Amino acid sequence: MKKAIKKLINHLGYDFKLYRIAKHQQESQPICFVHVPKSGGISIDLALREQFAIAGQPRFSREGAIAMSLVGIEQPITNLDSTSQFSDHHAKQLTGLLAYHLAQDWPYVSGHVTTNTQLLNQFAEHYHFITVLREPVSRFKSNYIFNKLTNTLPIMAPNNLNTDNLTDEVDKILAHRRGWQMANITSMCITGRFAKDQHDAQLIRQEFSQNLNRYNVVGFLDDLPSFTSQIKQLTNQQINIGSHNVTASHLEPSQQHVKDTLQSYLSEPHIKKQIEHLCRFESENYLRAKEKYS
Repeated sequence: MKKAIKKLINHLGYDFKLYRIAKHQQESQPICFVHVPKSGGISIDLALREQFAIAGQPRFSREGAIAMSLVGIEQPITNLDSTSQFSDHHAKQLTGLLAYHLAQDWPYVSGHVTTNTQLLNQFAEHYHFITVLREPVSRFKSNYIFNKLTNTLPIMAPNNLNTDNLTDEVDKILAHRRGWQMANITSMCITGRFAKDQHDAQLIRQEFSQNLNRYNVVGFLDDLPSFTSQIKQLTNQQINIGSHNVTASHLEPSQQHVKDTLQSYLSEPHIKKQIEHLCRFESENYLRAKEKYS
């Protein structure tokens, strides 16, 4: 039925996406779902949106957010150095974007956004902040492969504009700040910035912990039943999380070799060791959070 309706509307010259939303606006406190990339967020967001979102208040557009951040960049983005500089800038811009939407008093706000201490001080009393975390090494691998298969933006790395020398590209990214950024995305989402270096990553641990403590529900991808139970307790609403494998849905037959090559190479002992080293601070944050919130 959904496909038939969408096909009819497309035939009339319109295009839009059909997602379930709440039939009635809930009287409970508004919800902000901070979606950490490749942490099951699409499936979780759809389940939350079905219970709490209302019409005309869509999920944040990734493309729109990036376009917003590009306005503040004067130099061209042509290599890993400039890509990393843009990512540092973009992370901070996302907090402002979230603050703007929270100020609209929507009942449900979600997307790849970032919080920081100032934003939580301003909005945590009015919004229920929610997130789901994933084991950092597996999240890194999934994020890398997803970007390589689906990312069409030359300003972000990796992207699918070139599939030559796949393993060489992995080596270059892991040795560059861009690899550090990809390994520390979770703490960036919670604190609003990437750690500058190893010393800063040690300092950011306390900020990560304090900010996460302002969240009302902290779930874990490997225990979603517990997450849904906490949502039920918080809102008195039952959510039903389906399975939406976004990577698989974007995979074309010609891309299978890219996925297979990267899965194999990222699992090589020496590469896995590099990834674990890049994720060491993130892994510590994750284990502390799991001990506290699981």
